[in-house]
Amino acid sequence: MSMLSLHRKQHLALQIILLGTIIGNWYFLHWSLLGIISGCFYLSYNSKKIADLLFTNITTNFKNILGLLTILVYLSLTYSLSYHSYQINALTFLFSLISIPSIVELVSWRKNTQHYFFSSLDLTKINLLSVKNIILPLILLGTETLLFILLFRRASENIIRSPWELLDEKFWFLFIILTLGLLIYLIRNKYINRSLFFISLYFFFVSSLAWTLYKLGFGYDAFLHQASMEIIQKTGTIQPHMFFYLGQYAWTLWLQNIWQIDLQLLNSLLMPLAFSIFWPHSLYYGLKYGFRWSSRQSLISICLSLFIGFNFAIMTTPQNLAFLLMAIFIFLLPIIKKSNHNLSLTLIFGLSVCTIHPLGGIPIVYFSLIYLSQNLPIKNVLKKILLFLIYLASAVSLPLLLILYQKLAGQAWQQIFTWQPWPLIKLPKIVFYQSYNFPLDFIHNIGQNRAWIIIALTIVAWLLILKKHKYLFFQKHLVLLCLLVSNYLLARIFISFDNQIEYEQNAYLLRIIYLITLTILPIFLSTWYFWWEKYLADKKFTIQKFWLIAFTMVLISSSFYFSYPLYDRHSNSKSFNITKDDLETVNLIEQASQEKPYIVLANQMLGAAAIKNFGFKAYYNNNFYYSMPLGNDNIYRNFINMIEKQASREEAMLAMDKAGVNKLYFIVNDYWHSAKTSLAQAKVSADDYFVIGQNHVFIYNR
Repeated sequence: MSMLSLHRKQHLALQIILLGTIIGNWYFLHWSLLGIISGCFYLSYNSKKIADLLFTNITTNFKNILGLLTILVYLSLTYSLSYHSYQINALTFLFSLISIPSIVELVSWRKNTQHYFFSSLDLTKINLLSVKNIILPLILLGTETLLFILLFRRASENIIRSPWELLDEKFWFLFIILTLGLLIYLIRNKYINRSLFFISLYFFFVSSLAWTLYKLGFGYDAFLHQASMEIIQKTGTIQPHMFFYLGQYAWTLWLQNIWQIDLQLLNSLLMPLAFSIFWPHSLYYGLKYGFRWSSRQSLISICLSLFIGFNFAIMTTPQNLAFLLMAIFIFLLPIIKKSNHNLSLTLIFGLSVCTIHPLGGIPIVYFSLIYLSQNLPIKNVLKKILLFLIYLASAVSLPLLLILYQKLAGQAWQQIFTWQPWPLIKLPKIVFYQSYNFPLDFIHNIGQNRAWIIIALTIVAWLLILKKHKYLFFQKHLVLLCLLVSNYLLARIFISFDNQIEYEQNAYLLRIIYLITLTILPIFLSTWYFWWEKYLADKKFTIQKFWLIAFTMVLISSSFYFSYPLYDRHSNSKSFNITKDDLETVNLIEQASQEKPYIVLANQMLGAAAIKNFGFKAYYNNNFYYSMPLGNDNIYRNFINMIEKQASREEAMLAMDKAGVNKLYFIVNDYWHSAKTSLAQAKVSADDYFVIGQNHVFIYNR
């Protein structure tokens, strides 16, 4: 197909039409369909032009993905600056919306850059009359459509201990068909863009169970950030003043204004969409052009990469988005040249990730500074001193951040520091189940031993890399790995998290461990590269390819199963969700309070329901009036004592003393493991109680 190019005036006219359509729809019409169509056209058009200006050395369609990422980076920085200097309002949206095409057209005019569209589209390659060319794509599209229909039909407003309780053999049969069809297609198809398209659709599906099955919302942190964005949307700011998270809020708020869809729906979709677009394309380009793997090896490796776990992709939070952006950086490390242009772009990217969450952004920033400092036109002695100081700062940056975070939360210095030289890491025990339920035992034997499998295969891969003299490809990964390990060890040995709720104490260390896992992912994938390289090069469908497909299906299925909350005979994630009973309960409590101050001792999902309905309505001593495992000296410990030990009036009074109120509500859910005992105790100690569905609400008055 011939390429399409426009004159300068035609470019300007098209940009003005797009801007007029988007602004008119945002201000007057509020039509979702028009917003999605015009917004996607705006993003794809300007992404292509940015790619032509900034990424001229990239010849594939991946440069358009980087163009889109550049727009999102710009939004993160623009909204964060606007928030810290003034506020986020309609002017912020209009400025960013108009400035993107304005800058693009100005730079394009100054550089006299020609933009060609549809250069890689060749419709002659698509022969719809050839059954063998269309039957497998139709199976993939049809199967995924049926799976989504099944998900929406099984969606629930009641308690969901695990999504797998809602899905039966039909779902798993269709999932196996979808996975098998995709792997066969990747091995047989020679058109890369089509393969990446179907991989993206597959990745979107596997990360979509949360927003489809949980009608009222999934998780806990997502409701906190949802409420924060709603406040910013109404008032332009939020108190107390936040230094992070605004980068992710920028993506959601800006896209919501363009697409004109519900903010909660968009926030639920953001991570699955970003994951399905950026992860496959970044990984493919890094493996294909950075490590110089074959196309088939790179495509199969994208699927195998799911084995490390993708639970971060199922729910939109700043930390989860930062994990994804850190992964993009890691995948592209082999192609990041040591030129000031590339490193400057990387540094800007790292700063934008810091506006989302510093735990993901700081490693990118210090990596960029390390290599930028090597290019400075200064004496070698000064350069070595500067490089040493940057390495030193890099090695301690994340522990310093965690220390600062705890200090700002009101912790005393003696509570922050500790000395714990051993154990340096707590690995899960090796398990082996034999309970005469082969599928469940088999998937748990893989999933619960996943850490050991990753470690063992990474060691094998590194030995093969050394043997075949491929270690130069991983030089940058080793630098980043050493710095992250240093940060982890310092945090593990010297920082105490004992003031956190027990199950939250290792949360920050686990996040650093996951960053380390992302860093070694290319090494881990090299195992399969060395094992299957010659077999994938064979054009015939051999027995080795059959075993590769079967092996990959097992790994993907295991990771898929373990990336969501579990409730089966071998595991209980104890992960609950907001229910219609929860929403009704918090509404009735609010009505019964008659505007008088009160506190509520309940599990976190009741707090999330209150935030969903009333936002951040009330606080005591900087703690939320529903019990949450956040803040200093909060009432969540009183809830744990009431529900786990003794539901006594004395404990209720201690909680009321903390908050300075005269009324307390204690909520016991039927699904709580100690509910029977707590109900009997609370009925004796409480002044009154009422029941809403599965929620038993006990009232304590001073």
